[in-house]
Amino acid sequence: MTLFKDFNKRFLHFLQKIVQEHYKTYDKNNIRDITDSLIKQCLEKNVEAHTATQIPKEKIVNLVNDLFGAGFDTVTTGLSWSLMYLVTYPDIQKKIQEELDQTIGRERRPRLSDRGSLPYTEVFILEMFRHSSFLPFTIPHSTTRDTVLNGYYIPKDRCVFVNQWQVNHDEKLWTDPLTFKPERFLSAEGTEVNKVDGEKVLVFGLGKRKCIGEPIARWQVFLFLSTLLHQLEFSVCDGKKVDMTPLYGLSLKHKRCEHFQVKQRFPMKSMN
Repeated sequence: MTLFKDFNKRFLHFLQKIVQEHYKTYDKNNIRDITDSLIKQCLEKNVEAHTATQIPKEKIVNLVNDLFGAGFDTVTTGLSWSLMYLVTYPDIQKKIQEELDQTIGRERRPRLSDRGSLPYTEVFILEMFRHSSFLPFTIPHSTTRDTVLNGYYIPKDRCVFVNQWQVNHDEKLWTDPLTFKPERFLSAEGTEVNKVDGEKVLVFGLGKRKCIGEPIARWQVFLFLSTLLHQLEFSVCDGKKVDMTPLYGLSLKHKRCEHFQVKQRFPMKSMN
């Protein structure tokens, strides 16, 4: 816990320095990134008096901290686990790439608007979320009053976590939950995502206090992953396997793979 507190202090200091530098070099006519956008909202004078969209200056560091901590780590960890599964199950990788080639072709890159037309890509992402459960517990929440849940008494101001890993591997919810099988999320016809089953997967929390960045994270994982698989093929050296044993932390990481290989699928063209 001491190490964790020390890390957070150093990270907050780093972010404070970044935000200060952005303030010094801020140009309203040249918005460079999300930090500039937040500063613009903070400095905006034309916000209506009855709206709550203006951001207090002292909150900007906290917002940037949330974006780094809750956004970038989860998306990059999800993408990293995706690549581990793809090299472990090359037939699944081939199916996704066939879907990409048939739906998008090779003249352009995937777009966000393609998501609904790529069901197998989508069910792979769902199964990656479920099987890896790389966010095994939600961030801590607190009870605001004494309550009883399924016969269990929980006092006010008690720290509460949602065990997402258990839900994602519950034999009452899933057939053969330890098996990696994206097809479990396909409709009976195999042409679209079974949204009812997809909603059972817990990765962004539960209830009205769940992660507000969930839609953005899902879009990002889809767009980055589909673009990577559209352009590249991933594998490991002959005779080698990746170690899928998770390293425990706030998010589950995998061990570094020294045998990863990447090659271009087809000659690069100038694309829009």
